[in-house]
Amino acid sequence: MTKRFYPPERLSLFRKMAAVTWDAPGDPTIYGATEIDATALVDWIAARRAAGARISVTHAVARAMARILGENPDLNCTLKRGRIYRRRDVDVFLQVAVPPEDGGLQAADLSGACIRNADKLSTSEIGTKLAEIAEKIRNRDDPLLKSTKKNLAWMPPWLMRIAIRAASYISHDLGISLKAFGIPDDPFGSLLVTSVGMLGIPQAFAPLFPQAKGIGVVLVGKLYDGVKVIDGEIRIRKLLPLTIALDHRLVDGFQAAVLAKHAVRLLEQPDDLDA
Repeated sequence: MTKRFYPPERLSLFRKMAAVTWDAPGDPTIYGATEIDATALVDWIAARRAAGARISVTHAVARAMARILGENPDLNCTLKRGRIYRRRDVDVFLQVAVPPEDGGLQAADLSGACIRNADKLSTSEIGTKLAEIAEKIRNRDDPLLKSTKKNLAWMPPWLMRIAIRAASYISHDLGISLKAFGIPDDPFGSLLVTSVGMLGIPQAFAPLFPQAKGIGVVLVGKLYDGVKVIDGEIRIRKLLPLTIALDHRLVDGFQAAVLAKHAVRLLEQPDDLDA
């Protein structure tokens, strides 16, 4: 054995158990968190709601992310059989929670809407499109994944696992359309955005969804009144927690910093958001 390594003199039972319980790390996830001074954003949204727009903080975050990906095409990419490819369009998937009909917590469902070419839409247009699709989803008429869910519902777990992975590989990696089987092409787009703030949760992190094939998932936390120092003065501001999980195979720290920097700028200066 090489002399570069040597065993410790003492080792606890827990440490011995831990060494044999887990495998070596294989998760490519990068996690990040920031807080947005959302005071101007809240006022901006209120003004547009007064004018009839159906928008929320989550819609604004989705718009910001879509614009950033549109302006930085090297961020808007995916992985196919070990190779990185740029996407031609910026599509943002916004998740929609579906409360259970019978009150059972495990029956609560999760779906969403893939807003195509989101970088070319205004915040209000994103909000309108999501509202239309969310209403159908909550009425148990999921326009995107209805056929997929129906085909998977009868499968035992072992077969469902094989079917999901096979369909993802055939559709995404090989580029063979499975629409005839009710499986849409690239259903989750460039990036996922979801809100835990609407559930009253201040902040949370989400895992990467293997079948999503985007660069990551953004979680929007709960707005709260917090303290911020501005020009040497302590002020009460509306603060918005944002967290993100990114696929390190597609994004490293430098690209993540670009994404974060531009997101903060757009959301703290919302008059530029739809420019």
